[in-house]
Amino acid sequence: MAIGTDGQEINSKEFKVYVGSTDNEWRLLQNARVLVSHPVFREPTTSGGVKTFTGAPDHNISGSILFTRDEWSTADGGTTTTTSGLAGLLKIDDGEVPLKRWIVKFTDVSGISTGTTLTFENCKLSVADISKSVEGGVKVDITVVCPDEPT
Repeated sequence: MAIGTDGQEINSKEFKVYVGSTDNEWRLLQNARVLVSHPVFREPTTSGGVKTFTGAPDHNISGSILFTRDEWSTADGGTTTTTSGLAGLLKIDDGEVPLKRWIVKFTDVSGISTGTTLTFENCKLSVADISKSVEGGVKVDITVVCPDEPT
């Protein structure tokens, strides 16, 4: 059980991940993980104690995606543009991959959305590790770096 952004308890059974807007769900995402992290640094003081400092946000979203033509080109094969597929998210322009909004929406055990949503602005896809095991399909392990606080 977790505490939502509105202070209510959440007994979540699933979450969905979207790129850009809730019209663009990454439907084939498996083993999804959202890490909300603030590194804490310890610095010794002259009195022999330790002072802690909180670093900049170090959030990320990760998971595995079944590799398909749709995931490469449009991320859902639907009405989205080519900028939300893996190819678009990895395209370097002026030395940088594009910044995107990534949205994580939690669903409670009743199957009704609780309204708990984490929206991460200015995220970058940093890893797309494509692999094929002996059995099964081709998968892509992704890591998305999210430097801003979720809303």
